[in-house]
Amino acid sequence: MRDPRLATRYAGALVAAAKRTADLGAVAESYAAVSKIAAADPRVAAFLGSPQIAKGEKKAMLRALLAGRVEPVLLDFFQLLVDRGRLDHLHDIGVEFTRLVEAELGVARARVVTAVPLPAELEGELARQLETLTGSRIVIEKKVDPLVIGGVCVTVGDRVIDGTVRAGLRRLRDQMLKAPLPVGAGR
Repeated sequence: MRDPRLATRYAGALVAAAKRTADLGAVAESYAAVSKIAAADPRVAAFLGSPQIAKGEKKAMLRALLAGRVEPVLLDFFQLLVDRGRLDHLHDIGVEFTRLVEAELGVARARVVTAVPLPAELEGELARQLETLTGSRIVIEKKVDPLVIGGVCVTVGDRVIDGTVRAGLRRLRDQMLKAPLPVGAGR
């Protein structure tokens, strides 16, 4: 991220505008779709980020492509980014916008790391337990890492619940290293 303050400022302004004039969740979905398209086609990103292309031409292209397909507040926001020369920050603003929208809607992301793929029934149960623990609606992001050996490591916000075999072995090792040895041991 180039300038997190810039992304936060613009994302916060979009959240405020979307709350006043539109459905915040719908604006977030539209923003994600536009970001995905821009990221998937390097020609779109090059066109939007090119200083050789006039702002008016960029705005006209955005209107032609997005009018009637995204909420007016979002189209206006993209036009503002063109006017301010900030369209190249589209991704960074989108990441921050998603974070702010999720916080506004009471959604928390849980990063779940397991040694093997998490079965769907366990994922559902884990989500329910985390929702009870956090009071938020949980969206699980799964990652498989064989180095955890077994168990699960969950990160929600700044909370980490590490129930992996690897972490358990590390704790056991630390306890053994701290334990006093009886005099005459090792004979």
